[in-house]
Amino acid sequence: MRTAALTLFLATGLAAMAQQTAQYTQNTFNMFAINPAVAGSKDCLDVRLGYRQQWVGFPGAPVTGWATIAGAIRPKGRPYRANRHGIGAFIEADNAGPLGYTSLQVAYAYHIQMRRDVFMSLGFFAGVRQEKLSLGDVNADDNTDPALANNGSALILPDVTPGIWLYGKNTWAGLSIQQFLGNRVKEIGSDTRLSRVFIASLGHRYRIDKSLSVVPSGLLRLAPGVPMSMDLNVMLEYKKKVGLGATYRNQDAVAFMVKIPFLQYFTLGYSYDVTTSKLRAGGANTHEIILGIYPCSALNPAKAIVRCPIFE
Repeated sequence: MRTAALTLFLATGLAAMAQQTAQYTQNTFNMFAINPAVAGSKDCLDVRLGYRQQWVGFPGAPVTGWATIAGAIRPKGRPYRANRHGIGAFIEADNAGPLGYTSLQVAYAYHIQMRRDVFMSLGFFAGVRQEKLSLGDVNADDNTDPALANNGSALILPDVTPGIWLYGKNTWAGLSIQQFLGNRVKEIGSDTRLSRVFIASLGHRYRIDKSLSVVPSGLLRLAPGVPMSMDLNVMLEYKKKVGLGATYRNQDAVAFMVKIPFLQYFTLGYSYDVTTSKLRAGGANTHEIILGIYPCSALNPAKAIVRCPIFE
């Protein structure tokens, strides 16, 4: 769907491109990649490595790889209720048919205590992004189309994503705006711009007993010229470590997720999207895998920060 829309854009010289940012299924296991204000919501360093192959078997289907690292900066000897800083970095590469991009971002967030066990953080990503178009992979009826006249590579600086994050021990809510500056991409297409993408998320952990909990959540994506995307998720957790879940994405897919810890500092997440749109005729389903690394040492509970429920 995205590749077809982008090819249509190149052939006709339209001003907008569809779905210019990557899409994830395991949102709650990958929230820092979506919202920079999440940086610093965990006691220790947090590393995530991810790979997503969307619509397997469909020509030109999106393939995404990414890595994130984030942590909190806290003054020594200060209790968890003190305001604090979060920092991090995010690198991502996404390719869909002839189009692709590589992005490198750094993040900063400031966490403010609103009341006991409730925090609000404000943050942003800022960095550089390279847009790429492989003209050799474009099949056009008219090779003199002005949309194909440029060199097919553009360096965009800066690329900014602001975000806000509200969380407590069992609840979170957030809003971020990707491609906030709406940069113009002069070297690709005709009057091409990066569209702002608004992403809102909300979730809560309900405790069934000391070991079991259920975590319903939702994520909403809005962007000009693209149908609204809504993910509704539910995850059953055992001791906040092992998880089994399912996702419904409107007009696109139903997904199944599993999250398993192993060794001391690692957690592996996997999701499988069963396509429900017209692409299902080609068996175009999706795989996504994420490795989480948490080198956390034991902390004094009196000095531990309030941990957002998206973290184990």
